[in-house]
Amino acid sequence: MKSIRLRLMLWLLFPLCGIAAIVSLETFYSARKVSNELSDKTLLAATLTILENVISSNGSLLADATLDTLTENLGDRFFYHVRGPDGAFVTGYVGYPRLPSDRVLKIGEPLFYDGVHLGETVRVAQLQRDLTNRELNGVTTITAWQRITQRSTLTLSLFTRSLFRLLLLVLAAAAIVWFAIRIGLRPLVQLQSAIDRRTPYDLTPIKRAMPQEVAGIVRSMNELFARVARSKSNRERFIGDAAHQLRNPIAAIKVQAEAALQSRTKNDMRSGLQQIIDVSNSSNHMINQMLSGATAHAMDRSQESSFDLSKLLERTVAQSAPAAFAKDQEISLDGATIPIHFTGNETLLKEAVGNLIDNAIRYNAEKARIDVQLEQSAKSLAISVQDTGPKFSEEEFLQFTQPFFTGDTGQSGSGLGLSIAKDIAKSHGGYLKTEERQDGKAICIILPKH
Repeated sequence: MKSIRLRLMLWLLFPLCGIAAIVSLETFYSARKVSNELSDKTLLAATLTILENVISSNGSLLADATLDTLTENLGDRFFYHVRGPDGAFVTGYVGYPRLPSDRVLKIGEPLFYDGVHLGETVRVAQLQRDLTNRELNGVTTITAWQRITQRSTLTLSLFTRSLFRLLLLVLAAAAIVWFAIRIGLRPLVQLQSAIDRRTPYDLTPIKRAMPQEVAGIVRSMNELFARVARSKSNRERFIGDAAHQLRNPIAAIKVQAEAALQSRTKNDMRSGLQQIIDVSNSSNHMINQMLSGATAHAMDRSQESSFDLSKLLERTVAQSAPAAFAKDQEISLDGATIPIHFTGNETLLKEAVGNLIDNAIRYNAEKARIDVQLEQSAKSLAISVQDTGPKFSEEEFLQFTQPFFTGDTGQSGSGLGLSIAKDIAKSHGGYLKTEERQDGKAICIILPKH
């Protein structure tokens, strides 16, 4: 079912048709009941007329004029039978439909039942009266019956009229539903028109006012546009940064390669080749960091998983320890003794913590102390990397978290470590901050507690 309009029409009209069918059955039975009641009342009136005529004529046959009048009023052929006291035949037609064995006739109370006369179904009315008359003295039974053709015709007429009105009502409801659906779905058509008019480069949010049921779709589309715009911006930023940052290393590699080719001694050539390797390693490290930053910007829920944050810190510190020991530095981990489960991108968080530790190792002197701590509160988790190096202000910290900013440190580096850590923390709903400590400073990753 590809059409929402048709789906709504069917879901609305099918129940409506079902209700109409039930109402039609109820209408038919109501029409038959009304027809039966009217026929029975008319038949009773004819029975009473026969009784009065028999009393006044002392048991004679009905006059032809009277019989014709009754037949005309009843609308169908009419028969009657009168039995006097002790079951004696008084007047009328012979072979009247007998009273069913399960029915009991009481004096003064009319009784109606269906019977068969001359092979046709008839409706019968029977009445007993206790008469005091010269010719009829005692309990007299009057039986009147007629064919049910007129009654069936009346039932069909009543049912047909009701069914015609019900059909008109269903058709009117279908027309109203159709136009209501067209009007109700108009915002979707307008939304489609607004999207069709957009160019592939237009990722601005849709600001068209929409009903509540469609507002969620528009909100999701705007969020998708925002993610695509961020991805596009990050891609352009990555391409621009890569082109800018790789220009000098590539040029240096070319110059060093040319110098190596012109070297006259084996040692000069080896030195030139070693310089090429160093520049290549530095460029490779920078590219990996740039890719990590781009991944942090493009991260979504599908890349998240649950992991033990304490184990992650243990592995990261263990991998960074050899570099610290090479500079005769001390490095320790505190607060990661119990499992702390966190939902996020494990690889990126490991990259962020590793960058903070790498900066602390790179920009601190020999015999410095580096402490990695994991702390938790009711609402947040804090991963801090403390060192004994020089402190810096908030303004300086903001500069250091900008991409490719290294400052005047004299140390080699891409200037991406803190920038990537900030982006990864932000992609996990957290942030990066600096704190002054008694023996130096600490850079902290603050994450929301899940």
